[in-house]
Amino acid sequence: MASKKNLSELKKNKNKKGEKNIFVTFLKVILVAIFCFIEIAIVVFLYSATRNIYVYAHIAFEFIKLITVLYLLYRHDSGAYKISWIIFIMFLPVVGIVAFYLWGNSKMNKNMHNEYDRIRDSSMKYLPDSSDIKMELKQKDLYKYNQVQYMTKVGGYPIYRNNGTKYYDIGEEFFKNVLIEMNRAKKYIFIQFYILSSGKLWDKMLNVLKDKVKDGVEVNIIVDSLGCIFKLPKNFEKDMKAIGINVYKFNPISPIIHSYLNYRDHRKIIVIDGVVAYTGGVNIADEYVNFIERFGYWKDVGIKLIGDSTRSFTMMFLRNIEIITRKKVEYTKYLDIEGQCLQNKGYEIKQGYVLPYDDGPNNRKNPAENSYIQSINYAKDTLYITTPYFVPSETLLDAILNSARSGVDVKIILPYIPDKKIVNMVTKSYYEVLLEAGVKVYEYTPGFIHSKTLVVDDDTAIVGSTNFDFRSMHLNFECSVWLYETGEEKSIKSDFNCMLKECKEISLEEWKKRPIYIKWAEAILTAFAPMI
Repeated sequence: MASKKNLSELKKNKNKKGEKNIFVTFLKVILVAIFCFIEIAIVVFLYSATRNIYVYAHIAFEFIKLITVLYLLYRHDSGAYKISWIIFIMFLPVVGIVAFYLWGNSKMNKNMHNEYDRIRDSSMKYLPDSSDIKMELKQKDLYKYNQVQYMTKVGGYPIYRNNGTKYYDIGEEFFKNVLIEMNRAKKYIFIQFYILSSGKLWDKMLNVLKDKVKDGVEVNIIVDSLGCIFKLPKNFEKDMKAIGINVYKFNPISPIIHSYLNYRDHRKIIVIDGVVAYTGGVNIADEYVNFIERFGYWKDVGIKLIGDSTRSFTMMFLRNIEIITRKKVEYTKYLDIEGQCLQNKGYEIKQGYVLPYDDGPNNRKNPAENSYIQSINYAKDTLYITTPYFVPSETLLDAILNSARSGVDVKIILPYIPDKKIVNMVTKSYYEVLLEAGVKVYEYTPGFIHSKTLVVDDDTAIVGSTNFDFRSMHLNFECSVWLYETGEEKSIKSDFNCMLKECKEISLEEWKKRPIYIKWAEAILTAFAPMI
């Protein structure tokens, strides 16, 4: 693990500004509160009105609940997710239905879904065919071939023979390398993040981007409108346009509240000249490089791809531009870059295979979750996971539990200092079942671990933006990269083992002794876990 600043020094430099409330979330809460008040008022009125009115209204309420429950049962969501919403709606039908519309609808509307399909289908021709690589893999390892066959089919992105990969075990080193590569840019720089916040890190990046624009480099930035609310510098879009940088906001906040607002772009992507690409758990904000302290020491990771595999991340970015602008993108301008000689550019060429992929509510086949599940099911000796939030579906949870019960050494590292206390309580509600199955659970004591990694044995790993929770698997747009025999899998595993030295292991005996009121709180929250 890279060296870290002393926590006492970080505290001296801590930025006092607290995290502001997110406008849309606040608006949703207000709306639900209003409807809750209306429902209570209606019930009070009905009790005070004539019996006939009450009877008819009661029948209407029961009919609405029945229709809604039948609709939920019809949907192809997880059983736990359906049950959570059914409980909510049965107790508070009006509030429950409104809340489901604002927060719970994981199914994208038909028009938007068709638009995503159209863009995907029309741009598929720009991705290379990887049939020969898959056949090579089939001769090498049938299980890995089956997994790749699945991922390329449902995800739509090919597998590549690895040109180069580099794992960064801390945000400071990740962004240090990003700045170096940005300075080398000749043609274009693509930046896509859920959060872009003003601060020292952004100032450093902006200074480089200004110079590159002057050199004729095209710079395009995509940010999530909700993730960046109250975080972007004042007049950000106007100032960037004046510099020559194009800024696009994903799913802009609208006064019209609709379920699509619940879908957020949680991807983290940087592509430079089609030569290098980055992804991981990081965002562009000072806490990710520990310039400020928010929840103790912030541990995050990222990975760099070099060569042909960057093409898939370029495609993800360009497809998103087309969704946002509703304008046709000139894909060949950014994808058909000839004459790349990686050795002459000073890059180390490696062996192995990489498969970048994305996921979102437009893809009902759930490649992110199922890629995790397949990797877990193929584990023979070790399975190591890091995630800030652990609220898995029953299928994903069963895969982890069964792996441990089969004798695989399963270890999970979670935050000791959480950023979201309610989500952390739900996460801890899974400790007992994990520990009973033989999973070793650890908490990262220096602070908050935000990395999302999975490493199986010594040869397979996944690094990206996807958390082990329902939101990442079903509501967010995410991206990750699957690695096999690149050599970086061992680096990820080594980083995990280094983290263990700074972790507190949770024992089953001690965990069972926690206060009864905490157990009750966890039990209640667990009933609504998929909704959180």
